[in-house]
Amino acid sequence: MRILIIDDDYISRTQIKALMLGYGDCDIAPNGEIGLMLFDAAHCEDVPYNLITVDVDMPGLSGTDVVKEIRSREDKRSASTNQTEAKVIMVSAMDDGKNIMASFRKGAEGYLVKPITPDKIKKTFDDIELMK
Repeated sequence: MRILIIDDDYISRTQIKALMLGYGDCDIAPNGEIGLMLFDAAHCEDVPYNLITVDVDMPGLSGTDVVKEIRSREDKRSASTNQTEAKVIMVSAMDDGKNIMASFRKGAEGYLVKPITPDKIKKTFDDIELMK
């Protein structure tokens, strides 16, 4: 599985990467703009990401804006390719209904609340049927 981790906090993205390495190859991006560049490059190279984790609260492009843009780009590509959509999991320290619902409305399949643990990842993967 190819995984892209988009998080502006160095410690968070390093911890998430360490936890995700058991599931596949991980790339990291320190902000939404670089995350979208990596997303596009992966599609151009015909090796798209299967999973993308996105921090909700980032400077510049917010996490929900990044997800909205990812889904828009996937919709444009779907007419000309057979590539499937990436699963998107939002990551945040905020455990409130407003942020969670906004994430799902923009196109995320899952929502992880920090601190991230192996058990939380497994449950989220099970919920979104990522490993099936």
